[in-house]
Amino acid sequence: MASPSLLSSASAQLPHQSPIDIRTQHAVHSPALPALHVHYPHSLDLSVHYESKDGGQSGGCETRTAEETVLAQIPAGAAWVTVAGVRYDLVNFHFHTRSEHRLNGHQFPLEQHFVHSGPSGEKLVIALFITTGGHGGTLQDKVLATVPAECDEDVHLVRANLATALPHDLSTYRYQGSLTTTPFTEPVSWFVLNHIREILPASLAHFQTRFPDGDSRTLQPLNGRTVKYHAQH
Repeated sequence: MASPSLLSSASAQLPHQSPIDIRTQHAVHSPALPALHVHYPHSLDLSVHYESKDGGQSGGCETRTAEETVLAQIPAGAAWVTVAGVRYDLVNFHFHTRSEHRLNGHQFPLEQHFVHSGPSGEKLVIALFITTGGHGGTLQDKVLATVPAECDEDVHLVRANLATALPHDLSTYRYQGSLTTTPFTEPVSWFVLNHIREILPASLAHFQTRFPDGDSRTLQPLNGRTVKYHAQH
């Protein structure tokens, strides 16, 4: 696990940290916010990688920390979103168990982050809550069912339909926060989707075998920030 002192020290020095508990009754409805436009391809070869953070440790392949995850690196320029005419390229997507953000105090089994970078390196992350109950066949099922173990070779998915990774309902809770792993950089524009994606129990279970103690950061104080809600069906 990441050192508690490191996590608290980062929070003390940087006031706008993530994740947070989103309280829907306190979110400010903001129809004037710019829409989120998604440009993800229907066919893309993906390489799924276990991101290890065990540098310098002996027996690193057996060590699990809250800083580690399984991610798919996206080829440069292959997928992006636009907000108010500004393009943010998708850099990677990855997962945390249990969910880092919470919705009205509820913590979901899994949370997926789509990490984007703007023209000057600005960070925009779309967060998707995931639970069980689906019928399979989603991009999430395909990725989670094959995630590699630490120090294993990458898993290659051919012609993955990235366009189905996000829901049609792009209603979001938006706030300014940070990265949830070292160095906890601010600012990050967070777009937390209101939609909940359902996957097969087996897909979740396979991912959780890689992280039996979880790989999510603890909740951070809101510190006076406003969460805004933008409906986009």
